[in-house]
Amino acid sequence: MHKPEGVNMKSVFTRIGAPACVALAAWLAVSTSPTILAQTAGGWNSLFNGKDFTGWTVLAGGGGGARGGGRAGGGGAAPAPIPATPPAPPSTNPEDRGWKIEDGVIISVPPVAGQRGGSLATLDKFRDVELELDFMLAEAGTKCTPKLGEKQANLSEDKTCTFNSGVYLRTGYQLNLGRREAGEYIGIVVHRTVPEAIRGNVDWLSSGDCGGKRGYLEDCDQCAMIRKKGDWNHLRISFKGPHLQVWLNGKQICDVIDDPTDPAEASWKEPAPIWFQWPPTGESGGFAGSVKYKNIRAREL
Repeated sequence: MHKPEGVNMKSVFTRIGAPACVALAAWLAVSTSPTILAQTAGGWNSLFNGKDFTGWTVLAGGGGGARGGGRAGGGGAAPAPIPATPPAPPSTNPEDRGWKIEDGVIISVPPVAGQRGGSLATLDKFRDVELELDFMLAEAGTKCTPKLGEKQANLSEDKTCTFNSGVYLRTGYQLNLGRREAGEYIGIVVHRTVPEAIRGNVDWLSSGDCGGKRGYLEDCDQCAMIRKKGDWNHLRISFKGPHLQVWLNGKQICDVIDDPTDPAEASWKEPAPIWFQWPPTGESGGFAGSVKYKNIRAREL
């Protein structure tokens, strides 16, 4: 238990007695816990206090994107010299790894020099959970297409169209947050090698806001647009056992039953942190836009 600076616990024990000290110790254990935030009606727990990253971390080895200070050069470049001293280990501080808080909003930003962008993860683990949040995704690019070309490549001429983020649940499931006009649904994706997977192992369990069907569709024109461009969008996610459901701005877009039997996917059924993906600039041609999150809360199911 963390002892507050300047407090002599033995002296406190002597003055107020053992029973009161037991209560005090219990209060201190809760009040200094990094993961417990305000609980509201209905069993909801706030996961973000709007002020700092209490309850959040960046996993040391997680995340993607370029290191601070620019991307590596293209093919044929000379190999980088071996540094005289080993590089510093990846930071677990969100503010080093590509996140900041501004006016009660979590925003993705370039990581500090020497660090990589990383996924923002809760310290707590969740299995059967209901999650609510608001997000806003940067809009960029004009020559976008949702259709796939040769070798299942995206046909958008402007690669900034594919800018995206995502919410990770347990260890295997991602609610992708992308722009359907660029072939990036708000839908459920896992990495699994199956016949319907694209690019080898990208298996869309639900195309979400492009009709909610299993698999990768090539044209969303027949589906009404639900995501608000350049504005806040509300998500509600319910994950209980094998049943995963998603609502976007009050309309259900995903209803998936997935009960993996492959031993390699056994951990997909276990509790894990909730992650927010740091937007990988490599996928979007180096575009360094931002994804924003706020009003994040969860409750156990």
